[in-house]
Amino acid sequence: MARFIETLPGGRQHLIFQESFDGPLDDIPTTIVPPGHLYVMGDNRDNSDDSRVPVSSGGVGFLPISDLVGRVDVIVGSWNPAIAHWPAWDWLGGLRPSRFFIAVK
Repeated sequence: MARFIETLPGGRQHLIFQESFDGPLDDIPTTIVPPGHLYVMGDNRDNSDDSRVPVSSGGVGFLPISDLVGRVDVIVGSWNPAIAHWPAWDWLGGLRPSRFFIAVK
């Protein structure tokens, strides 16, 4: 897994990890979001069934604005779902305390 610093328009930078360089979600065509819809992106770019994946293929496609029920203000907690395959007594190891009670800007 490769580690990079990504720079967004406006200069904001953040750390990303790239699992592969030729995955099906790495190069997608330019997308036009239909009026009344949102384009949503998962937090795991290499493996998220977000707006890049149509509903017919198991993704969420474009989200109708009418389905939006609120906004995120804070991340209450975070747990690594990959540990669901671990023995139950090890599940506490999947908690990510650094991601608890984090304000979303």
